Amino acid sequence: MRSFATNSRLALLVVVCTAAGAAAAAGYGLTAPKRYRATAQLLVAPVTPGDPTFAGLDVLRDTGGKRTAAADVAALLHGPQLADAVAASLGLRRSRSSLEHALHVNVVDSSDVVDVTAHDATPTGAAELANSFASALISQRSASFQSQLSSAIRRDERLLAAGAGSAIAQRLVTLKGLVGQPDPTVRLASEAASPASSSWPNVPRLVGLGAALGAAAGVAAALVLLALRRIRPARGAEYDPAVSEQALEKLVDRLEARLLARESALAARERDVQAKLDELRDAAAGAKPDDSDLRRREDAVAKRVEAVTKREAELARRAAELAVRERKLAEDEADAAARASEAAAAPGPVPIRTNGAAGTYSLTDLEELVARRGGEHPEKVEEWQSYLFFLRDYATSDGRIPASFDWLIADTFSELL
Repeated sequence: MRSFATNSRLALLVVVCTAAGAAAAAGYGLTAPKRYRATAQLLVAPVTPGDPTFAGLDVLRDTGGKRTAAADVAALLHGPQLADAVAASLGLRRSRSSLEHALHVNVVDSSDVVDVTAHDATPTGAAELANSFASALISQRSASFQSQLSSAIRRDERLLAAGAGSAIAQRLVTLKGLVGQPDPTVRLASEAASPASSSWPNVPRLVGLGAALGAAAGVAAALVLLALRRIRPARGAEYDPAVSEQALEKLVDRLEARLLARESALAARERDVQAKLDELRDAAAGAKPDDSDLRRREDAVAKRVEAVTKREAELARRAAELAVRERKLAEDEADAAARASEAAAAPGPVPIRTNGAAGTYSLTDLEELVARRGGEHPEKVEEWQSYLFFLRDYATSDGRIPASFDWLIADTFSELL
């Protein structure tokens, strides 16, 4: 019964792989870009090597060897100059290698007919490529033939004038009849027509190929699974011997003993840590602060605060000066004239009270002074307001500013004092 179930599962695996391969191939065939193929045919009419009419002319000759004239035409179709001529005639921007890759040339059954097949993404493009390759070859061969024909006619005319025989005269008549004609040894047998259907992808063929590959993959997977099933029982008998109940009890006893030992060790560690914590708490509770050390620290902190305060004041002053300089650079002559006229019409200075302390200024008076006369110096208003905001942190409840800021106020508010 187990063997039947195993075989059924393996057969199902092969079927699933086959269906998956066919489905993947069908999906590719339905979504892949289509390619079209069109074929033009060239007919080769080689001359015999002993024909004196075309002596000295580069025409196609049938030498009777393994390589026929049709094979020579097939080789000429793959020339790089021919691909460049096709690209120029059709106005294509494709590379030479791309055009050569799209061309397939074949001699039909060892005959004198050459198939010129081209592949393209559109049926019209495939037909144009095939016809262009065939026409370009005929044009190049005809141009070379006419050039050689002119030289041969001039040569025969000189021989005839020198008294050559009737054979030269007859050959000359034949050659003059070929003037303006294409190469007589190769011509277009049939033009390529636009194909009605695409040559690629061939969906039925792809589906069959995908199903075959899927079936092969399924059979390979089934064989691997069968091999693994045959190996597993031997390994189980070798490495999984039976274990008695006594051995299991001894194993359990050893594990319990190890657990008890670890629990005891953890409890001892917890007691040690707790003892250390108690010692630290006792040491912290019994320590008495040193008054002299505290006073030294307080003095150092006070000095540090005073130094930081002076530093902040200096930084604020420099920031204000930088702001003023930037504003002055942006002002024009019209604004300067307006400020001058406003300063001429403004009232006189307002005295500053010192609140009974010599050399001490009042924050309230400074704010009132800036509010009343700030319009005389608009370029300084932003700087004054910044300093007033800074001095609020150091003013007393009645607005008195400490004497340590007298030099800063006298220097900053000099226009108003």
